[in-house]
Amino acid sequence: MGILIALYINNHNSERIEKNAAISSYKNIKRQINDDKNTVHGNKEHNKQLYEKYQYATDIIEQNDRKKIDILGKIALDLADYSDFDRSSTIYQNLLNSGESKLLKNREILDQIQKLEEVYIFINRMEKIHLEAIIPIGFDLVKYMKFIDESVREPEKLFGIDFQNYFISMYGLCKKKEYAYGLAIEKIELITKLIEEEIK
Repeated sequence: MGILIALYINNHNSERIEKNAAISSYKNIKRQINDDKNTVHGNKEHNKQLYEKYQYATDIIEQNDRKKIDILGKIALDLADYSDFDRSSTIYQNLLNSGESKLLKNREILDQIQKLEEVYIFINRMEKIHLEAIIPIGFDLVKYMKFIDESVREPEKLFGIDFQNYFISMYGLCKKKEYAYGLAIEKIELITKLIEEEIK
């Protein structure tokens, strides 16, 4: 009888230790992804400001509003700017490698973490494309803009089809990034909700 009681207590203690370890792991995941969420939000807002400026610049060019040449010049300089989350999350792989994944009984949480990391890869790819797209624009900015006072050297070039296409292209890229950032936030909020339900 004493042995059975000892086994029962031992099993009960093991289960409690495992449960506490799982809760600790869940809380750690929640902290990490919510740190990411704050960073994604910041990049999303920065990205939004950029594509709104690009849309405005396109309208200025389309309306051939030469009175707004200084505004157009300042927005043109923003073509060299971009939001850069640049996050390479390894939460899922770390959970597998450490064996912690065995403690996490809710498989949906693990699945969603894996999907979130796929979204991060997509965001990083879009940001790399954005950076590469900026390089040729930079060469034109050097030729047609005076950086020291942000004045326009050649207004005709800024109102030309090349710069209009630059603004349209960058607007399109930013809109795709907007979608990717939004998707990351949705995934983070879903995982957070699942974890909170799990550790109640």
